[in-house]
Amino acid sequence: MKRVGVIAALFVGVGGGAYYAVQSGWWHQFEAETTEKFHAEMEQNGFAVSNLMIEGRDNVDRDELKSILNVARGQSIFEPDLAVMQKKLEALSWVKSAVVERHLPDTLYVRLDERRPLVLWQRKNKLSVVDAEGHVLSDSNLNKFKNLMIVVGEKAPEFAPELVAMLEVEPDFGSRVESAKWIGDRRWDLYLKNGVEVRLPEEDMGQAIKRLADAQREAKLMDRDVLAIDLRDPVRIVVQTSPGQAEEYQASFSPQKRI
Repeated sequence: MKRVGVIAALFVGVGGGAYYAVQSGWWHQFEAETTEKFHAEMEQNGFAVSNLMIEGRDNVDRDELKSILNVARGQSIFEPDLAVMQKKLEALSWVKSAVVERHLPDTLYVRLDERRPLVLWQRKNKLSVVDAEGHVLSDSNLNKFKNLMIVVGEKAPEFAPELVAMLEVEPDFGSRVESAKWIGDRRWDLYLKNGVEVRLPEEDMGQAIKRLADAQREAKLMDRDVLAIDLRDPVRIVVQTSPGQAEEYQASFSPQKRI
């Protein structure tokens, strides 16, 4: 019983002392002074930031990056909180993932995996650049993305990757497309740089694009004086001419021959 009493008294004494140390602020002051002394020792012994190496930055704003890293030359290499830095970097719209490492004795290394811009999304008369996963990356300083295709429609970014991939198969045709509108949540209308409208079908979109590309190679169809080209019929291309009359263009494409 005496031993139990002594042990209990010790616990009470230690617990009370710890409680007083925390409540009085003594512990926090001691911790801060110890940490400050440690970092000062590191700076004096060669473990101070001398180099900041950043890889993968292309579109991330330089000032935003500088604000997040907030590292001063000469400070202890162990002072920056790498986990906090990484979390803040990955919260940026352009950053898919980030790596922040200490390369002892004096280098802080940052590697960014940026999201890649795919199309410009127009909604409410405002443009935003989005990636293949539909993430809105930015709605400012878009001049460098002026050559990207513009897509319109609430769900347009969701279906844009498939369209872009199919247009890349026919680059001569794809380079003519200026914008695309997602129609009825099921298909695309394309708008060429020369003002021609191209109506794609709900299904076999890639095959329809190939038919038009073949027709262009054979008859320069898209260079003719037309207003619209309708590809929704699987075997015919319907062309609306400038006077508003409709005519059919029988392309050489044959489903049976799979050309």
